[in-house]
Amino acid sequence: MSTLKCQHLFENNPVIAGVRSPKQLKEAIDSPTEVIFLLCGSIYNLEMMVNHIKQAGKSAFVHLDLIKGYGQDSYFVKYLADDIHPAGVISTKNSLLQRAKQDGLMTIQRVFMLDSAALEVSLNAVRKVRPDAVEVLPGVVPKLITRVDEALNIPIITGGFIQTAEEVRAGLEAGALSCSTSDPELWSLNYSIKNK
Repeated sequence: MSTLKCQHLFENNPVIAGVRSPKQLKEAIDSPTEVIFLLCGSIYNLEMMVNHIKQAGKSAFVHLDLIKGYGQDSYFVKYLADDIHPAGVISTKNSLLQRAKQDGLMTIQRVFMLDSAALEVSLNAVRKVRPDAVEVLPGVVPKLITRVDEALNIPIITGGFIQTAEEVRAGLEAGALSCSTSDPELWSLNYSIKNK
């Protein structure tokens, strides 16, 4: 069920706001996207940021590997699920994603495709964890996105180096459901892409 919910969420949001600093949060909340990836935060502001996103009727995904002041362990994941309640989490760490799934959070496994060896290692890791979605970085290689899409039956998000509307569209045409970007100028593409 979680994978279907995740797939529906990303199909309806072809552009995801990747927030790299708390200063970007208001702009992301005011943008047309309904999904916000928190790529920043700390023990002092994470709960507040997630609450602002939820109050705006949007879905917050916390990147576990980038949050400061918390231990990167299963206790952190349980605390997120029980007390902060984001829609889901993002991580490169299999154990954290497995714990997040147990705690009822949507999961996105972030993988870096540096070469063909990294591709095979990443595909095997994704098959083992079975996250609700996989985020492929860098997101500017359509051939790679197509290859991952053919190898996995999991929704794909692209990210990393997405700087133009053409790169967003190329990722979507290659098989991704969404593109995450920290460029606020691209967040407004959501409306125009959905209504084509």
